[in-house]
Amino acid sequence: MDIKIERNYESSENDFVAYAKTKLNKYFENYPFVQSIQLYLRGKKHPTKKVKLNVRIKGKHIFAEAKGLKHHDALENALGKLEHQLKKHKSKIYRAA
Repeated sequence: MDIKIERNYESSENDFVAYAKTKLNKYFENYPFVQSIQLYLRGKKHPTKKVKLNVRIKGKHIFAEAKGLKHHDALENALGKLEHQLKKHKSKIYRAA
């Protein structure tokens, strides 16, 4: 399991990287079928920030995307969408078993 944070630009926002890793580690603990998470950020010159999450689970990829005024807000919005999709996938797994 790994968390890969990728950016289109270089900056010194180490606090965001630490914030994102703590938020994303929760999904490895709560959902054991999550194998990896990739986080993509839109550059800092855009007026609205965009966050894209690509989650790899066994045999499938889940994608969540959201916008916000700051990267922190966009990440929270994307995590809400991701949470909904993971709960739906988890219920399908346990219903089939």
